[in-house]
Amino acid sequence: MLTARVQRGELPPLEQRLPPEPMVVEPTDEVGQYGGTWHRMMKGSSDFHAYSRCVYEQILRWRATPEGGTEVSPGLVRQWEYTNGDKTLILHLRRGMKWSDGHPFSADDILFWWHKIAGDKNLHPNVPSFWQPNGVDMEMAKIDSHSVSLTFDKPYPLALQYLAFKGNQWPLVFERAGFFAPKHYLERYLPDGSAHPAPPDSVSYAVFEQMANDFNPDRPVMSAWRVVDWDPGNHLIAERNPYYWKVDPAGNQLPYLDRIEMEIFLNPEMINFRAVSGRLQMQQRHFNLEDEDLLREFDVERNYRIIEYDSPSMRALMMNLQYPDDAALRQLFQDKWFRIAMSLAIDRKLIDRLCYRGRGVQGRMQPHRSSPDYVEVEGLPDYLAFDPARANALLDSIGLNQRAADGFRLGRDGQTVSLIIEMYNVKGPDMDAVEIVRTNWEKVGIKTSLKLEERTLYFQRISQNGEHMIGVIGLESSFPILGPARWFAVTLWDEWAHHWAKWLLSDGRRGIEPPPQVKRLQQIYRSLGVTVDVQERQQLWREVIRAHAENMWVIPLVSQGKELGILRNDFGNVPLRAIASWIAMTPGYLNPETFYLRQ
Repeated sequence: MLTARVQRGELPPLEQRLPPEPMVVEPTDEVGQYGGTWHRMMKGSSDFHAYSRCVYEQILRWRATPEGGTEVSPGLVRQWEYTNGDKTLILHLRRGMKWSDGHPFSADDILFWWHKIAGDKNLHPNVPSFWQPNGVDMEMAKIDSHSVSLTFDKPYPLALQYLAFKGNQWPLVFERAGFFAPKHYLERYLPDGSAHPAPPDSVSYAVFEQMANDFNPDRPVMSAWRVVDWDPGNHLIAERNPYYWKVDPAGNQLPYLDRIEMEIFLNPEMINFRAVSGRLQMQQRHFNLEDEDLLREFDVERNYRIIEYDSPSMRALMMNLQYPDDAALRQLFQDKWFRIAMSLAIDRKLIDRLCYRGRGVQGRMQPHRSSPDYVEVEGLPDYLAFDPARANALLDSIGLNQRAADGFRLGRDGQTVSLIIEMYNVKGPDMDAVEIVRTNWEKVGIKTSLKLEERTLYFQRISQNGEHMIGVIGLESSFPILGPARWFAVTLWDEWAHHWAKWLLSDGRRGIEPPPQVKRLQQIYRSLGVTVDVQERQQLWREVIRAHAENMWVIPLVSQGKELGILRNDFGNVPLRAIASWIAMTPGYLNPETFYLRQ
């Protein structure tokens, strides 16, 4: 594909496009073949991760371990070291790398993001919190054209994990996350009097956003493929980056595949149709366990197999412990024996059997086995067992022993206890699981209804005022510190502790002061961010796991266990064992640049 462009004089020869020491990527199975298009599907611009996970290119990156977990490994940065008592992290970039337009990539592209983007209030209201450990902005300095230093207020080991998670090219569409941007391309569009401005009518923050956007075909990238055509109602097409800086062990420039073509679909059944027709080569996004029978019916005829990746995500229920609309309910939610009773009333084995085909895992609030922070804790109370008799006894003992004529329990105020489980983006097996919870709770006399909400409204009601009653959320347990930290009562997205988090974030000026146990969780969260010693980190996690097991602030349901995907038999170098994680950007951490079509 690129040889013809070299012959026409449109590109320099390969030796001038590769860096002196390109990154060598070991394919899962074998050296691949060039050519072909990777056909995938996405739901539109809001589903950008369907594409972005295929072009996962970070400052550092996650790498699969032989044990099935993940670890931080080199990426755009080839080497790093901590100095200054682990408070300064020095990053050494690979020399000679180029953007997809042939312009050199350097430390200036990182400093441009930090000073001109992350530090500009017109683009970012605040510096991303993960670069403010202890609430203090990190200091970034240029050492030379290929080295930068990051200095923190305290030792900050989590910086490496954040560089593998958030170290992508800014902005990742609506997520507004990243660590570098093409200074040579974007600087002229900033209204700050730069030395090489674009035409005056194209210098504005609005234009800058358009030029920086991941869907812009003209924007240079460092990834294996670059967008060449974006039609929001139809497709996204990406082609190989001629200056990509990775090779296989035989010295062949990657990627093997010429293109990625993402078809946009609206009808959920369309993705199943494309799968059983044999068009999709590799995709594990947007399939449900309930699709399995249909997919298996055509697998031999259409030359594909079903892959099952471990899913570290788990649905959980969070009662709003500061629910504002009903003092009696708020008092109930804050009673741990009420929460424990409601957990004991849930038949998780039934949920697993009917919703997840027996592949689920009855998980506690603890890191997944693939997590760098996984630890075992002995002697925890078993409040996840299905024990309706004990649930009924507990409800009686806390003053809910009177019932109305319809059989539902009366609260301490003499009114029927009536709960609403609120949710967004809950469908398929997960929706069935929540329906089983509703039935279980009504069997022990607690009237319960379900309420589906639009995503934006749901989060607005939580993050602004904490108005919801009981939230249903998905927990990512491979990297519990990196994702929304719903374990610790430290963010306004905490459905169970919004006002306690607000108290912390405002230094006590707003919100509600939490009880000592929750204050301790908040302290642990901050400690985990700056604790280097492995044994000390494990001890902190044991304390977190025990506190959640004993208090049931968050009521876990069942981890799905497996996430289905399609893999065509002529599509090579795709691991059959992996985790399905949005933080590891599956399949990004599996090196899609080495995937290939057998000719």
